[in-house]
Amino acid sequence: MSSVVRSKESHGKIAAVLTVVFIAALFTVLPEISVTGTPSPGHRQPFHLTRNSDPPLLPEPDQFTTDLSKGKFLVASRRLGDPRFQETVVLLISYSRNGAMGLIINRPVKMSLSDVFPDSAIFKKRKDTVYFGGPVEMNRLLFLVRSAGKPEEAVRVFGSVYVSSSRDMLDRMIDKRKEGEHVRVYAGYAGWAAGQLDAEVARGDWHVIQADARTIFDKKSEKIWPELIRRGSELQVRNLRQILIL
Repeated sequence: MSSVVRSKESHGKIAAVLTVVFIAALFTVLPEISVTGTPSPGHRQPFHLTRNSDPPLLPEPDQFTTDLSKGKFLVASRRLGDPRFQETVVLLISYSRNGAMGLIINRPVKMSLSDVFPDSAIFKKRKDTVYFGGPVEMNRLLFLVRSAGKPEEAVRVFGSVYVSSSRDMLDRMIDKRKEGEHVRVYAGYAGWAAGQLDAEVARGDWHVIQADARTIFDKKSEKIWPELIRRGSELQVRNLRQILIL
């Protein structure tokens, strides 16, 4: 009987040690890669915005029983090695079985709207920052709008946040912005083929968190990833504890 008790105590100590080691590994910081997020010189080619009332063509969402959906933040994990996305937070603006599309929200570039549209009287004195939305079609501008009501020529992403690529809408918002409206302009976007993002999430490259408008429009870019990666790590630890209890 005493040998059985000693065996159980030994197994319990081993399990406790392994649990501590595994949890500690979740917070291991890999060697950092210096990334500015600034696009290559080619991004200064003419930007493309539509002049019609049609909203941007986004894949129609499907009803998935998964954490992935438009309106979620993808928070780059510490283990993600792709320098284009290291320490980024991506807002998913579309997700379906055909693929996914998102905008990096925390990579401002050294350009303003007056730089993008030097011949426009509306933007001449505007210092609104342009953001690096992703490595795909970096000459295309998309923008996120926070508005109490649905703006024309825009598609709802979640809550009071909408996405559009209409130049007419951008002109109006900059020239005659309604009270409570906010806009962020992005050059390029991030795109994933069918099943690609699901595989990256399963591999642990991204934490998936519900998006919120305050993070997009009110928080300083340099503070967004550190705060959300902390929340993602805490969520991962809570999930681990639940698994261990079960």
